[in-house]
Amino acid sequence: MEGKSLTLVESPRKKKKRRIIILLCLLLILGVGAYFAVTEFSITNIEISGSSTYSDAEIVHALKEEDYVPNTLLMILKQKIFHQTYLPFISHVDMSYSQPHVLKVYVKEKLRAGVFEYMGKYVYFNESGMAMESRNHLFSDVPVVTGVEFDKLVLGKKIPTKGDYFDTIVSITKKIASYELEVSEIHFEEEDDITLVSGSYLIYLGTTAYLDDKMSKIPSVLESVAKTQKEGTIDMHLYTLEKNIITFRK
Repeated sequence: MEGKSLTLVESPRKKKKRRIIILLCLLLILGVGAYFAVTEFSITNIEISGSSTYSDAEIVHALKEEDYVPNTLLMILKQKIFHQTYLPFISHVDMSYSQPHVLKVYVKEKLRAGVFEYMGKYVYFNESGMAMESRNHLFSDVPVVTGVEFDKLVLGKKIPTKGDYFDTIVSITKKIASYELEVSEIHFEEEDDITLVSGSYLIYLGTTAYLDDKMSKIPSVLESVAKTQKEGTIDMHLYTLEKNIITFRK
């Protein structure tokens, strides 16, 4: 006759007690971990890099205005989830930490297509022609656009110009940035009649025909003219791919 094996069955009361102990241990571990994360990763300093026009103070102020959490780990996690940019002309933000209490913020700025002077302020607009910022000062690398008529400027809305200028302005400002030109003003006599101001030189582009090619010639032309002439007008309105006509007059 085979013997029967006996199985020890834990009583419901002991099983419940063991589960409670395990749960309490987990809660304790989580609590200790949370306390450690809060205290050991509290932010005492914020380091900003990558910005050329926004000041560190401006970025820190904007960052603290928008759901700020004084913890490096939580700020990094929040940024990865929500991809916040904080300011109108910032396209991307990365966060990390070098030390537990130091939040490192790297920002990548986007193009300011141009700026209008309006009611004693400088109003900067983006590539879509939307008015994004109003400031008291002028950034040296953003050309002032003149000769364009509009009724009023409202921040956050497209500027209602009397004509289609923004594609041309964006194309010019991108080339200015690419060729590192010092252009302080883009002037429109009419919608398709353009003059640039570079230091003491006027650069008459004329129409938008062959615009990319004209812009590509400007650096070498300015370098050549500056050797003998301190000011004057560079006339490119007759330039074509077939006829490389560029003239200069005092």
